[in-house]
Amino acid sequence: MVTMCSSTFGDEMWSCRGAGLSRVLSAIRLRAGPTVKLVFENSSQSSAKKNSAQKSMEAAELARKRAQDKKDSLLKELESDNQKLKKGKFLGLF
Repeated sequence: MVTMCSSTFGDEMWSCRGAGLSRVLSAIRLRAGPTVKLVFENSSQSSAKKNSAQKSMEAAELARKRAQDKKDSLLKELESDNQKLKKGKFLGLF
């Protein structure tokens, strides 16, 4: 799989992941100069990236769940404090 291709001028590289074959071929044809640099990805690298992305998505989901649980517990605590304050008259002084 082609992941990067050299730009029209100079040594800069641009990501062509998901751009399609016609777009990559067009970039090669428009290249000013005799050489083109391409970066390829083999199947073992793509499967490793897929596994890494899956793990990071799971970690992000776990972090979101923990944050929501903490938010819920703090909200319950706040509601219980409000109930205690409402029971007493004038801030519990009288």
